[in-house]
Amino acid sequence: MLGYVLQFVGGLVLLLVGGRLLVSASVDTARRLRVSPLVVGLTLVAWGTSAPELALNVISAAKGRGSLALGNVVGANICNVALVLGTCSLIRPLVVQERLIKVEIWLNAAILSFMAALGLTMGFQRWETALMLGVFGSYSMWTVMAALRKSDAPSPGADTIGQDPTADARPMGWSMIGACFIGGLALLSFGGSLASDGASGFAIALGVPAAIVGVTVVSIGTTLPELVTGVLAVRKGQTDLAMGNAIGSCLFNAGAVFGIVGLISPPSTDAELTIPLAYMGLLAIALIPISRTFGKTVSRVEGAFLLGSYAVFLAVSAVLATRG
Repeated sequence: MLGYVLQFVGGLVLLLVGGRLLVSASVDTARRLRVSPLVVGLTLVAWGTSAPELALNVISAAKGRGSLALGNVVGANICNVALVLGTCSLIRPLVVQERLIKVEIWLNAAILSFMAALGLTMGFQRWETALMLGVFGSYSMWTVMAALRKSDAPSPGADTIGQDPTADARPMGWSMIGACFIGGLALLSFGGSLASDGASGFAIALGVPAAIVGVTVVSIGTTLPELVTGVLAVRKGQTDLAMGNAIGSCLFNAGAVFGIVGLISPPSTDAELTIPLAYMGLLAIALIPISRTFGKTVSRVEGAFLLGSYAVFLAVSAVLATRG
């Protein structure tokens, strides 16, 4: 038991250090490329913090454990919306830029709802997961090319809730930015794995059902990089980076990670995933009105609602798994 606790604490320390490095490198990358932190969060940061999900699920699919990969992707997307955005908005309301309202939030709702509908009805085929991968690839190419062609920097005063306190400082050089990116991602990946293993082992040792551990603890563990990165970004005033990281991670998980997993080993949908799939789809759709209310911010009230719904989801999952 003590070993699992030490694993978890050690993983959290690595996550904090890695998250700080990644946020600093991301902000300076945005400043040097003259693009907004939102774009960097949607791409580089989101892809990097989703590395634990990618590694875990590709290995699982290669070993014929597609259902395990499906559960982790669904759980991670739930955590990104309910846990990450909920926690970050309690610290500081998250400004939702018009770009997110018009593009990413609708795309996220479409992809996650499509994934949920397939899982709840006919199941998954290779061509369907290939379609999701193709949509994500096209969106990513368009985002990167548009950002490089034209500065996507926010207009003055666009983020009225906190600015980066280091905005007047000279950004790091490219070599230092690269070192921070690589070091931060390595620490996030290793720290997330360590914390996840420790939490999972501790829960199993306490007699928590394995199904609950897989859908909740493992998913929370692989989402810790997004959570830590988002919290640190919000504390620095970079609410755009936190929003982009969470939404971008959902798109990466459903489009890239699950798309690759489905091509390797199309998963079957277990009855235990009925509620998680439905909850994931509802959360993605709920972000559409949430992004347009309270002055186009994810307010503290809405953040509390997201966290409250996640707590109810965990409680219901625990009760059903225990009875099952």
